[in-house]
Amino acid sequence: MTNRTLTFLYFVISLLFLLGIILTFNDYSYLGYYSDKIINWLWLGFTFIIIFKFWNKKSIKVFFFTLVSIVLLSILPMAIPFFCIINYFTTTGDYQQIQLNSNYRIERTRQNSLSMERIYVYEKKGILEKNICRPDYFQIAEKVLSIKTSDNSIDIDSLFIKSAKLIRINNEEIEIKYQILDKKKSLTHKLNNNDGY
Repeated sequence: MTNRTLTFLYFVISLLFLLGIILTFNDYSYLGYYSDKIINWLWLGFTFIIIFKFWNKKSIKVFFFTLVSIVLLSILPMAIPFFCIINYFTTTGDYQQIQLNSNYRIERTRQNSLSMERIYVYEKKGILEKNICRPDYFQIAEKVLSIKTSDNSIDIDSLFIKSAKLIRINNEEIEIKYQILDKKKSLTHKLNNNDGY
């Protein structure tokens, strides 16, 4: 592979990587669960190749030390930004993904190290998908199982959603039927982006 081809390929992957970050801040992502992760790891792999191949250039050395500085500085404030980077690049904090139908899927996850566990509902939008609501997983588990999550005898984190079925959706809300353990219940969630992470 020529230097020009490698540089062009790195430029394209970097644009996809940056666009992915911008999309995430606006509740969008590339279609599918692994799309973002694959682009992230491609970018990281090509970054190492570019740094190794063009190490003699001053701009590459500055780029390398900038990246290292960003990672190291992200560890200083209780490592919160660092763990956000780890969560963005890996499947850490992701518990389940369930396809509701060809246009909707849910993901049981934590977006970052300090966030609560939520169910993220994604709607397919061409080659992108949009997060349309993110209800608290513990509230869902409480309602489906008719328990209180404050009851220490039950480890909610270890309870997986056995199944989830889309019942209905309109402009204001979505209804999903969840099964946790042997109990099933339909729950309605408001469609909005005001819920926290």
